[in-house]
Amino acid sequence: MYVLMMVLSLIMALMVLRLFSFHRGVYNGSGIKSISGLRALLASIVAFSHFAHYVYSLDHEWVFDKDYFAWVSQGNFFANSGKFGVALFFMISAFLFYRWLDNDKLTPAELTRKLLKSRVRRIVPMFWFSALLIVVIGWFSGDVVASGAMLVDGLRWFLFIGNYHIGSIPTANINAGVEWTLRLEWLLYLSIPFIYLLNRATGGRFKMLLIMGSIGGILAVAIALRLWGTAYTDPRPVLGFATGYLAWHYRDRFMAFRSSGLAAALAIALAVIALFFTSSTFYYLIFLCLLAVVFFIISSGNSLFGLLESKTLMSVGEVSYSLYLIHGIVLYFIKMIPESLIQHNFIFYTLLSTLFFVASFYIARLTYLCVEKPFITSSQKKKEAANASATI
Repeated sequence: MYVLMMVLSLIMALMVLRLFSFHRGVYNGSGIKSISGLRALLASIVAFSHFAHYVYSLDHEWVFDKDYFAWVSQGNFFANSGKFGVALFFMISAFLFYRWLDNDKLTPAELTRKLLKSRVRRIVPMFWFSALLIVVIGWFSGDVVASGAMLVDGLRWFLFIGNYHIGSIPTANINAGVEWTLRLEWLLYLSIPFIYLLNRATGGRFKMLLIMGSIGGILAVAIALRLWGTAYTDPRPVLGFATGYLAWHYRDRFMAFRSSGLAAALAIALAVIALFFTSSTFYYLIFLCLLAVVFFIISSGNSLFGLLESKTLMSVGEVSYSLYLIHGIVLYFIKMIPESLIQHNFIFYTLLSTLFFVASFYIARLTYLCVEKPFITSSQKKKEAANASATI
């Protein structure tokens, strides 16, 4: 029921987006189109995983936590959908950013400056904006108790090292607690300059060993955060960084998948299996291997029978970072609908899910255009101006 609900509501939402030309001012046809489309699906699946938790809990007790186990079940869809999105997002990040290590024309200082500047411009403005929204919502909901602790928590949040509170504001109740993945993403970005420096120092002989060793280091930090940190962290998706790097390193070998209908069918089949097969305890490794094959195929440029190259879907992929940070806030307001107005049936839940998707997509589009894009465009203009001056 819930899987069908997701499929139907997502299709209807995308039809609304296409009808009203969602892509205008957002669509970006550069890069690997299949990865842009994949981003849209992943952000949508993560968003629906939180929506499904809400509507399921209206009628049943939620039991799909770390103790839940079934070999194959709809319950695994509830347990796996968020993990599915995060693991593949980590693979995409590694695929896109370990390529910086192939640029041997930069000094370590130049690479560090360029990489960190690009990441700050791309990630920080929207993250800070989402934090401000959380504080404003907390203020109007009466959760704000001004104190020194709130100031400290807010500062930690702005530095990506906060927990699930800003003072007395329970942030996870507002944004679905999604920010934990960004801490691990930052560890990836910060590791690259060190790998680059060591790789240059060793003449490039141990690049893969250095990369895999750094991923092991990130995994160790993530495990420490899980054991002793003050906010939730799942260290397992860090293994996706290794998959993403291997997809980049061996990209030429995977090019045969690009136009293969058989590979597309296999990717879809394995993705479905991954969603419904258990990822409990060490079975997560099987889950990750299934997703690795899916990613090898899609990163080759395979669009899954053209699905991932839809202009509307790619446009959602372009705003996927905003969508990731904003959908929990949209869900927060949907949860305010009085229960007396909620009809506990499949049709109502599907329509509500469609509303949730459409609202999340359009608010993400708005924040992308007003918060993200100005900083991205400014960076691009400076780069173009520098290139132009260099040719004069």
